[in-house]
Amino acid sequence: MIRKIVRVGASLCLLLPKDVIKTMEWDFGDQIDLILDEENEKVVLRNPKEESKEKQTYMEYFDDFLNEYQEALSEIEPNEELSN
Repeated sequence: MIRKIVRVGASLCLLLPKDVIKTMEWDFGDQIDLILDEENEKVVLRNPKEESKEKQTYMEYFDDFLNEYQEALSEIEPNEELSN
């Protein structure tokens, strides 16, 4: 898909088609990740919402783990000497 860079005030902007915005579930004011791959001359726009869902899921998993094994974990004594 070829897009033009346009001037908006003192800034240069890249306008994205509505169907791309809708597919990515972006809205006005949303933050997106922009990744610049200079070696391959590519720019990637990524939806950070997907990452936060994964992190949230991981944290929920970790909380469940801690709740389930809290008693066993509290019985473990810290090792004063670390061996290699």
